[in-house]
Amino acid sequence: GQWSRDEGRRHSVLGLAVRVQLPPGSPGGNCVVRITYETAAPGDSGEGGCSALQWLTPAQTAGKRFPYVFSQCQAIHARALLPCQDTCECKTTYRASVRCPIHA
Repeated sequence: GQWSRDEGRRHSVLGLAVRVQLPPGSPGGNCVVRITYETAAPGDSGEGGCSALQWLTPAQTAGKRFPYVFSQCQAIHARALLPCQDTCECKTTYRASVRCPIHA
């Protein structure tokens, strides 16, 4: 299949649709779609990054030693974390790989 960004439907809050054209198949058959994406912490100015992730500095944590990140995807923030339809009706499973710097 092929994919494209749907620039004609860009939305300032909801983002940009990614359209995936699936190969022909049998009704009820399986098709695996893999999408690779990245997100990051906001810059030093606090701008950018992913609205679904909240980043705490070491000073903001109980041990005061390591930074901490957690996800909060309510409302419509899941779509900022990963490509998804982000509705109550559409559920999906996913697997994530997280890479982070070593803090000593």
